[in-house]
Amino acid sequence: MLIVLLPDLPGIETLEPARLQWWRTGRDGTLEESGQDSLSQLRSRFPTERLRALAPATTVNLYRVAIPVRRAAAARAALPFALEDQLGQELEELHLVAGPRRADGRYAAAVTEQRHMQAWLEDCQDAGWRLEALLPQASLHDEAAPDVGLYVQRSPWPAGDDQALVTSADQEPVLIETGMLGFWLKQRLAQLDEEQRVLQLHGFQLTELGLSDADAQVRQVEPLATLEAALKRAQQPARALNLLVGPYANGMATPPWRKLRPVMVAAGVLLAVVVGQLALEGMALSGERERLLAEIDQLFDRTLPNSRRVDPVTQFRQALAGGDAQAGQNGTGSLLYEVLAAVGEGDPGRIRQFRATPTDVELELQLPSFAELEGIRAKLAAGPGLSETLQGADSGTDGVTARLRVEGGGS
Repeated sequence: MLIVLLPDLPGIETLEPARLQWWRTGRDGTLEESGQDSLSQLRSRFPTERLRALAPATTVNLYRVAIPVRRAAAARAALPFALEDQLGQELEELHLVAGPRRADGRYAAAVTEQRHMQAWLEDCQDAGWRLEALLPQASLHDEAAPDVGLYVQRSPWPAGDDQALVTSADQEPVLIETGMLGFWLKQRLAQLDEEQRVLQLHGFQLTELGLSDADAQVRQVEPLATLEAALKRAQQPARALNLLVGPYANGMATPPWRKLRPVMVAAGVLLAVVVGQLALEGMALSGERERLLAEIDQLFDRTLPNSRRVDPVTQFRQALAGGDAQAGQNGTGSLLYEVLAAVGEGDPGRIRQFRATPTDVELELQLPSFAELEGIRAKLAAGPGLSETLQGADSGTDGVTARLRVEGGGS
C-alpha cells in the first residue's frame, strides 16, 4: 500500500508537479521503501498499488466536542451546531467530519476547507489515482496520549524539525510550529486544573519553550509517537476520521462491492432466469386451470341442463353421491353414477358424448371392438333397476362407435 502526504497548499499551480513524501508498506504494516515523487510518477511506478493520502495538519483542525446523542447519524447531523461557535468561517466553506466517541464521552471531529478537499481530489484524479481514504495527519497519533497533562515531542514526520507533536487525554493530537509552541502551551496549561498541569517532554527543555517550573510540573520521558506506528495506523482497514464522507464519499473511494461485481452479475442473471421460468410456468398453469374450468362448465351444462350452475364440482359430487335433493334416490346423480361405474370398469374405451336426465342417460362410446361393446351392455343389463338399449353401432378404422340409452327404474 502507498501512503502519501498531500501538499499544505493544494490547488496552487507550479511549473513542475509537486513532489510529495510517500511511504510504501507491506501487508503487516512494515515500511518497505519511501521517497519523494509526484502523483503521476507514483502512478507510473506503482500502477497496481492501493493509495491512501494524509491531509497535512496545517490544513485540518481536530476537535473534541460534546454532543448529547448516542447514534452516529445523529452526531453527524448535530456536529455543525456543536462547532459553530469555534469556527471562524461560514459552514458552507467547510467540510466537517464526525469521528468516534472518545473515552470521556465526547466525539472527535475533523474540519477542513471545501476548496482543499476539491483540490486534493482533483490532483489525485488527474494522476489516475482512486483514493481509498483521506486521513488527517495528526489523527494518526491519537493513541500516543498521556494519562495526565500534556505530552510534547518533536514531530516524527520527515522535515518535521520545525513542528512539535502535542497529545493529551482530553483533546485531539495537534502538530504545532515550534516557534508558536511556548505560547500555545502557556495558553493550554492555563485551561487545566492545577493537578493536571503536567508537561511530559521529549526533545524539548522547559527554558527553550519560555516556561518555568511555576507553569507546570515537568517530566522528561521517552518518545511515545513514532512514524512507523503512525503508518500502521493509516493502514488499518477502517479509520473513523476518514475525510472521504458526505459529498466526497462517491467517485474516489473504491466501492466495497466492486470486487464482488462478477458474482453479483452472475447472481442477477441466475435470478432473472429463475423468475422468468417461474413466470412461464405460472402462465401455463393458469391457462390449464382456465381450460379445465371451462370443460367442467360445459360438462355440467350437458349433464344437468335443468340445474343452475353455482359450483359445478361440488354439485357433481352431490349428484354422484346421491345427495342432490331434486334427483332423489333414483335421480340423475345415482343413475349417472351406476352407468359410469359400469362403463368405466376396466377402461375398455372412452365416452365421446353423453346426456343425462333424472330418468335416463344417453351415451356415445368409442370402443376397440364389438366384444368390448357387448361386455359393457352385459354389465349394464346386470345392474339393478337399469334398462339398456342399443340405439346404433358403426365400425370404422378407429374401432366401434356405439350409442346406448340407459333408463333407470326398469326390471
